[in-house]
Amino acid sequence: MSALVLGGSAIVPSLLLLWYIYERDRNPEPRGLLLKTFLLGAVICVPVVPVALWLESLGRGWETGVWSTALVRAFLGAALPEELFKYLVLRRYVWNKPAFDEPLDGVVYGATASLGFATLENLLYVGDGGMGVAVLRALTAVPEHAFTGVIMGAFLGRARFARDEGQRFGLLAAGLGWAILLHGAYDAFLMTETAFALLALAVLVIEVGWGRGLYKGLQHEQALVVTSLVARQPLAEERLLMSEPVQMAAGMAPPRISREPRAGHVRLSSVPPPALQRTLWSWLKLGLGGLGLSACGLAWLVVANILWLPTDGEPLTTSLKLFLVFLCSIPTALSLLLFRSGLRGPFAPAGT
Repeated sequence: MSALVLGGSAIVPSLLLLWYIYERDRNPEPRGLLLKTFLLGAVICVPVVPVALWLESLGRGWETGVWSTALVRAFLGAALPEELFKYLVLRRYVWNKPAFDEPLDGVVYGATASLGFATLENLLYVGDGGMGVAVLRALTAVPEHAFTGVIMGAFLGRARFARDEGQRFGLLAAGLGWAILLHGAYDAFLMTETAFALLALAVLVIEVGWGRGLYKGLQHEQALVVTSLVARQPLAEERLLMSEPVQMAAGMAPPRISREPRAGHVRLSSVPPPALQRTLWSWLKLGLGGLGLSACGLAWLVVANILWLPTDGEPLTTSLKLFLVFLCSIPTALSLLLFRSGLRGPFAPAGT
């Protein structure tokens, strides 16, 4: 199979997840910063490899059976170096950026860095294993990387705005620790190469459920802050301390020294908005749209391979080329519309 097709099959799932995360953010982060974070997540694959080999060599003496070998390979050869370098991307690069101005941003940047890493790692695995590995990793390894990034990012987002140094250190340590533990457990079950490998799916379910819960919790807390600020009408001096997205979400005008609300200001209720959750129909549209876009992405790569790469047979006629492009365009457009529709809902109040 063409390297172009295999490469695309490794990249498309990460890009779809990244798009989903970006669209869910009510105060979207700068695209340039997201792109750099994504690329840094991919670049860290280079130093991760020698560090992982070195750490794994330190644990060789403990490899006395199936489980001990799996644990050494999973934690020392994968989880510890990979999550540590992802953490460094967030702590050393993203941490002090002005755009990192609310706790929820930690989730976005954490997932973005993890997906960057997953993309390059996917290219390496798919190059050796082929399309079967590409499909399997798209459904398991890529979401696993994304949600360990979500969990680590949620803790880092809270730590970024913690006022107490002790609390900040605890949150940072917890974020890194939980990411390593979950990632290591997922890989350890797989690396036993026994029936216990199925338990990796249970770890993935835990990660997805916990990651979504952390995201919703931060989102709800942010909504509470915004509604309380709107109801209390903070002074201009206080507004200067707020991030621009929070001011915009609260419907505030640019700060001016006055205790009176601006003309035309609409006072919102101090009661927080009800928590919403996606309906089954929304998840179904997202799933079908995502699968459709993945399949169409591979189809476009095959078409590009046919149209532009040299072949030994007769060249295609112009009409046949146009037909192939038209044939791919229709399902791509339909899948795109379905995925975008799923992003927009429908939603229902939580608990209904």
